[in-house]
Amino acid sequence: MKAIFTVCSNNYLAKAHVLSISLRKHEPESRFFIFLCDEKDERIDYSALADEVITIGSIEPGFLQLVLKYNIVELNTSVKPRVFEYLMHDRGFDKVIYLDPDIKSYHPLTEVFNELESHSIVLTPHICTPIALDGKTPGENMFNNFGIYNLGFIGLSLKPEVRDFIAWWKNHTYKQCYVDIYNGIFVDQLPINHAPIFFKNVKVLTNMGLNMGPWNLHERSLEYKNGEYLVNKNQPLIFYHFSSFKPDNMELPLHYYNRYKFSDRPDLHQIYNEYNEDLKKANDEYYKEFPFYYANEKDAHKREKRKDKWANKAKKFFGKS
Repeated sequence: MKAIFTVCSNNYLAKAHVLSISLRKHEPESRFFIFLCDEKDERIDYSALADEVITIGSIEPGFLQLVLKYNIVELNTSVKPRVFEYLMHDRGFDKVIYLDPDIKSYHPLTEVFNELESHSIVLTPHICTPIALDGKTPGENMFNNFGIYNLGFIGLSLKPEVRDFIAWWKNHTYKQCYVDIYNGIFVDQLPINHAPIFFKNVKVLTNMGLNMGPWNLHERSLEYKNGEYLVNKNQPLIFYHFSSFKPDNMELPLHYYNRYKFSDRPDLHQIYNEYNEDLKKANDEYYKEFPFYYANEKDAHKREKRKDKWANKAKKFFGKS
């Protein structure tokens, strides 16, 4: 059995719905799940968004501890190994793919599922070819800090070593899924640099149609021909990662990557305009206003930590008496 899932909070549900619609078109035999790092809201019809929408709190007893520990980006990232564990070991799916909610599918994931027949772990690198040392970003060194592999995608197959891999990965994400690049930590991505060394049957896919995004535009161009997008004129676009996309902005995320402006890449205009319209149809303006359910608890937790911090300082300064 095949499953595909994403993880998001209520404010990202429009993006997850766009992903869901595209997967229903290209992967109708795969079951699609949204795992919600939030609580369900009665104003939302979750049944229309995916085959199943499951709250993380319902499968992870320690979810509140993770909520209090991490910011919302770190939190959504930290639970991915647990979801793999749940789908594979509790639900019985033998091939499972994770995709970030801001991805859209354009072609069946046949290559990925075929590789999962003989491999335990399937990854895609951020880049597949060298980048000129010209001072622009991204440069090759950037991925030493943020991860060789882009964990907006990962595929796992239910083979003996995968249980150990998930346990190892979850240990990292539950203990240190922070954004702290100066200490070698960037959410869930940096531990995966070691995966091809630590674990057997890891496949790194370098198909340019997989995981195209703003970080690998130096090696990939798009054209629309005969009803489909082609990468570099010869490979179908399988999925595009619309990282840091801002509706109606029509600009690449220059605060991260300044190698190209949107005006430099007319080959991207059609696909970005289409995605912009997709988000509008999916009611992005409505969903993005939903507050994080646990925000008040996090604020209270921070206040308690600050109070304890100043109490300890006062004890040191004034003495115990």
